[in-house]
Amino acid sequence: MNEELTEYQDSKSLEELADILEVIQAIVKARGWTLEELERIRANKAAKRGGFKKKILLKEVLEN
Repeated sequence: MNEELTEYQDSKSLEELADILEVIQAIVKARGWTLEELERIRANKAAKRGGFKKKILLKEVLEN
């Protein structure tokens, strides 16, 4: 995963992004999960937390 991520960060190519997706799909299958489960969890988190559409990056969390 790290190798594919580094390659994508260097190239910003759709082909390298496809490789990352391929790795994620392989991990899901190896763990005995389904892509539908993964998508359901992703969608639930996006609904609760907003996802990444606005490209807002959280850099720090301060706890009292």
